[in-house]
Amino acid sequence: MREAEGIHILSRRKVPITIKISKTKDAVEGISFCVEEMSPGRKMRIHKHLVNDELIFIHKGEGTLTLDEELIKVKTGDVVYVPRNVWHGLDNTGTENLSMVFQYTPAGFEEYFIENGTPVGMPAKERTEEEYTMTEKKYGMVYKDPL
Repeated sequence: MREAEGIHILSRRKVPITIKISKTKDAVEGISFCVEEMSPGRKMRIHKHLVNDELIFIHKGEGTLTLDEELIKVKTGDVVYVPRNVWHGLDNTGTENLSMVFQYTPAGFEEYFIENGTPVGMPAKERTEEEYTMTEKKYGMVYKDPL
């Protein structure tokens, strides 16, 4: 798949995510593959996945990754494995965009971004907090702290 190919989504918090391989689009059960760009100062809320393991590769940039109660400095080339049910988050503490590549096993959680996000170039979806809560439950997403 070429660099520009994939499903381009702006997440609920307007973060660009590209879904490269998905369960639905590619009929892949075992693994999905996504790319996200985080601008300097951006923080990913601490959360956990109830049914998916996650592998995070820092393609470019640096930041601080939370893994349960541990804070881990990460930089270009680092890889972190996040088992299901483990709290995690990522803060871009650098001065440039942080580009991360991540995958879920089994595939399927990437559909959460499609349901909650907006395709790039389209008007933002209007969703209620109840709709977000239902989607979180559907995909096994639990946030540590509310918005």
